[in-house]
Amino acid sequence: MKLYKYIASESALKNIVSGRIKFATLDSLNDPTELLPKIYESELLKSLEEKRVSGYREDDLLDLERQESLFRKLSPETMVIPVPKSIEQANRTVKLPVYNNLDYLKKMFNKTVDLMASRCGILCLSTRYDSLPMWAHYANNALGYVIEFEDLQSVYSGDETGVLNEIKDIDYKNKRSGITFDKGSYNSLFFEKNKDWEYESEKRVVTDLKSCIEHKIAGEVIYIQEIDKQYFSKVIFGWKVPESAIARLSEEVLSINIGVTIATATIKDGLIKIDN
Repeated sequence: MKLYKYIASESALKNIVSGRIKFATLDSLNDPTELLPKIYESELLKSLEEKRVSGYREDDLLDLERQESLFRKLSPETMVIPVPKSIEQANRTVKLPVYNNLDYLKKMFNKTVDLMASRCGILCLSTRYDSLPMWAHYANNALGYVIEFEDLQSVYSGDETGVLNEIKDIDYKNKRSGITFDKGSYNSLFFEKNKDWEYESEKRVVTDLKSCIEHKIAGEVIYIQEIDKQYFSKVIFGWKVPESAIARLSEEVLSINIGVTIATATIKDGLIKIDN
């Protein structure tokens, strides 16, 4: 699988091809709805009643175990009720009176989301190298670069949470999903965006910031993970990058990572093409 990262600066380019990947914090992303908690009362209560009537199944228990793993990493403070270890225990737990208190559920959910948002980092990638809006917005109006990753799923293949450290698709929707008692509902927090962002064709990796290396640059803390340089396969220069800069940076990039292919993006017939 090939994935792409649009970047604007030379320093980011050199850092990435050397194997250092930056995970962004939520407050640095440009979508104000990232990890914005959504609870639709009618949907929540309906899912609660359906779960109480139909009961849990084996695959539901696996989902609860994944939730527990996620909470332990990102929000242990809000783990009030232990995760059930059997179907019978799960069916008893979901009927506890505490789940009838909607105000309490909202309060705990909002606290959980706030904690998770402050403790997770996000690596945003695209399946496209030829998006004109992306070149404009994230690659300095084609004065920047796109880095091609190959087989990155070998590095980010997932863990016991079912959420962290795995390359996942973004689901674009006109209306963001609300959190319910349905299986996998919490995934919408991390992997849903409004349809306005669909042009990004995004895949992303969410990670626990504690797994990153902290660096302080100009008073700002950034979070880095280091991976093998073999997963960076190509550097694509924007069509507005001067030839002298391409020559200089190509030499510098290859001195850092000899395995990278150098290419230049061009506009032909209104479409972005790559000249190797």
